[in-house]
Amino acid sequence: MAKMKIIVDGDGCPQKARKICEEYAAYFMIDMVVVSSIDHNMYGDFRTIIVDKGRDSADFRIIEIARKDDVVVTQDYGLASLLLDKVYAILNPVGFTYTYENMDKLLMKRYMGQKIRRGGGRTRGPKKRKRQEDLLFEEELLKTIENKLKR
Repeated sequence: MAKMKIIVDGDGCPQKARKICEEYAAYFMIDMVVVSSIDHNMYGDFRTIIVDKGRDSADFRIIEIARKDDVVVTQDYGLASLLLDKVYAILNPVGFTYTYENMDKLLMKRYMGQKIRRGGGRTRGPKKRKRQEDLLFEEELLKTIENKLKR
């Protein structure tokens, strides 16, 4: 059986969510990899892969290294959609798992926001992270790891 690892999209993952991943990776002795551009270079008890600046450089590297037993953490709906068939699970740092059932709605939401911004309109930025999101993410990550390890 291949060894599970947690892959974190460092360019789009809140620090608190990354710390939660780091804690669970250490507890369960799971490898953790953070992929980020040079602008978001991070250090911790995990392997770091630094990619060149570029709109999707980190995403392409994550796609390249991800395997079927891995858990990926990202806020990027596009990246998540490309990984649905490739990895064990993809988690959003606010505390939900990306699935085929929710992906169309998420991608449509992203498309509509882009369309509004291209037309000169404004959309709201991300809200301040709440403690409840940390708790939901931690619960979802723990459930995902435990389910994978049971298999």
